[in-house]
Amino acid sequence: MNRLISCLWLLAAGAAAAAERPGDFAYGAQLEADGREALYELVLPAMVYRSVAQPDLRDVRVFNGGGEVVPYAWRSRRTGSVEPAATVALTLFPLKAAPGVAVDGLAVTVSRAASGATTVQVTSTGPNGGAEKRTVGYLVDLTGLERALRAIELDWKTGADGFAGKLRVDGSDDLGSWRTLAGEAPLVDLEVAGQRLHQKRVELPQQQVKYLRLSWVQPGTAAPELTSARAELVEKTVDAPREWAVVESGKGEKQGEYVFDLRGYFPVDRIRIKLPEQNTVVQMEVLARTRTDQPWRQVARAVAYRLRHGDSEITSPDLAVGAVTDRYWLLRVDQRGGGIGAGAPKLEIGWVPHRLVFAARGSPPFQLAYGRRDAQPAAYSIETLIPGYREESGERIRAAKAGTQQKVNVQSAQALVETELGGETQRREAVDWKRWSLWGALGLGVLILGVMAWRLVKQLDKPPAPSPPDGTPKSG
Repeated sequence: MNRLISCLWLLAAGAAAAAERPGDFAYGAQLEADGREALYELVLPAMVYRSVAQPDLRDVRVFNGGGEVVPYAWRSRRTGSVEPAATVALTLFPLKAAPGVAVDGLAVTVSRAASGATTVQVTSTGPNGGAEKRTVGYLVDLTGLERALRAIELDWKTGADGFAGKLRVDGSDDLGSWRTLAGEAPLVDLEVAGQRLHQKRVELPQQQVKYLRLSWVQPGTAAPELTSARAELVEKTVDAPREWAVVESGKGEKQGEYVFDLRGYFPVDRIRIKLPEQNTVVQMEVLARTRTDQPWRQVARAVAYRLRHGDSEITSPDLAVGAVTDRYWLLRVDQRGGGIGAGAPKLEIGWVPHRLVFAARGSPPFQLAYGRRDAQPAAYSIETLIPGYREESGERIRAAKAGTQQKVNVQSAQALVETELGGETQRREAVDWKRWSLWGALGLGVLILGVMAWRLVKQLDKPPAPSPPDGTPKSG
């Protein structure tokens, strides 16, 4: 039953869309698609977000050369991707000390030559006798890695009797203070009943550190010499490329409030606050709303800063705000400490554009149209448009681009150009004359009834005329 209802809805939506023409929409842009492929994919340009009438993009269509709507769907917006875990080889630097000196009694420094070579210098804080030094641990330099470690896998020279012991792994960022990441990790390489038992992997908390220090929990035992080490890196999340636009601010109703008009419905998920003066640190609240008659709603709270550091600047990182399509934004700055000082802040918005997939039905040229106040949803699901579609498969579809046309949109971040179709009137609220005439007739009727009731009340309140005396003939 639900499937039948969905099919009927799609047919109804298709029938409604089929009756539409490019002139029903405010603006459009030619698409570079020759029609030789069945499907094309368009990355939505910034000018569309500035000219649509609906935040959910229901008023976007694609027309063919005959002015007919073609089937289209929205592809899932990926705001980031995950790079899988990887393994890299590590270099082990032996830490040697005199007998009786543990790894905790060593001071370690690392120097790097211009050629990239790394030198490790070890200084013992214990007694320095003439006895031959022995290896009490290993240093691993992780400064070249961008990811944290999930685990480390070791190998060593195994004797005839094998080996079983426990390893301690410490982490540090400055080679001075160390914290334990794995206290007693078992390492085993034994042969029992003709079978070999291996345990060479040490799991680590996923913390980013610059250096690792490896040492045996019981150094007095016959510990083997480590020969190699491989690091298993954690998965890495990579942000999708974003488009950015800078928005100038206007003054709010109160001191410390700054209003921003995006002049469109962008799917904003990152923002940057550009402070006007250096060495500024402020607490702020970010709010947004779709229309000016709506109350503000909180989007985020954060600290923004702009600090001088030598010859460079340190600024606050991008602020993630989810997915916000509101047009109006408000920045409310805490005035303690003087606020932001002189000048006004700027808001930089970032978004991942939508990807529209359409079927090249009919003949080119194909045209993107948008901006209609009373448009109804007409997009298919991507699985309906492409049977068997799976987003994780990374299926590639031939790209289509929005061409440049006649009318420049000066607000566009990309300085793209768009064609005026039905014009700005298509974006505005249409006047329902029938409804207003009915309300007018009803109001006029109420007014007439009110006047009639008023006159009737006046007549009832009027005193009756006096009766003539007896015997006086009546006039007429």
